Formats: sequence, C-alpha cells, structure tokens
Amino acid sequence: MFKLNKRGEGYIDICVGVVVFVMVLVLSLNLFSFITLKVEMDQIAEELIKSATYTGEFGDEFWERDSDLLGEYYDYDIEYGADEWFNTSLERVQLGDKMWITISKDTYVQGLGVFKIPVTVTVTRSGLSEKYWK
Repeated sequence: MFKLNKRGEGYIDICVGVVVFVMVLVLSLNLFSFITLKVEMDQIAEELIKSATYTGEFGDEFWERDSDLLGEYYDYDIEYGADEWFNTSLERVQLGDKMWITISKDTYVQGLGVFKIPVTVTVTRSGLSEKYWK
C-alpha cells in the first residue's frame, strides 16, 4: 500500500487560516469605517436640514452652516430641494412645505492592495419649513 507523506500539511493549514483571518479583519475594519462615516453623515444632514427648515430657505445661514460643517468634517457632495418653492430665485419654501437634502461621499474599500472598490455612502433628510413668507 501507499503511504502518504503528510509533512507540511499543518503549515499550509496555518497559512490559509492566517490569510482568511486577515481578510476577515480587513473587511470588519472597512465595515466599521463605513458605519462611522454613515453616523457622521447623519449628523451633518440633521444639522443642515434643521438650519434650512428653521429659516425656510436655502440661503446664507444654510450655506454658512454647510461651510462650518465642511471645515469640521470632510468634503461631501450636497443636493437639496423642496416639493414646492415659494420663491425659486431666493430658494424660499413656504410654511409647512417639505424640504430635503441629500449628502453623499465617495470612498473606497481599503486594504485590498491594487484593487479599488468604489463605494458611495448617501444620506437623505427631510423636514417641513417653519417660516411663513408673505
């Protein structure tokens, strides 16, 4: 009968186990960083929609708050709008009408070497205008 040589089999098992462990570690760190990014973006969106709904417009106070948040956090893309505009040139929204903002951030899955997997994290918040325009 044949006798199989099993020398080195344990070494290969350990190497495969280490590679799998490192991949799981990298993926869990990426997941944690995406969750952290999402929480920060939730805070940014909440601050911006509060500013917009309180003033009833996407005016100077809104953009000042946006620039403060850009300095405090990181660059992000922003889209905004309303279901119905009271004055489109001044971007004002009448009392009780819906306003919304969407912020997004492009990032990559880290730790995969030469492979770059793009990921876009997006947060949308809405609220009702609290300002009555005459």
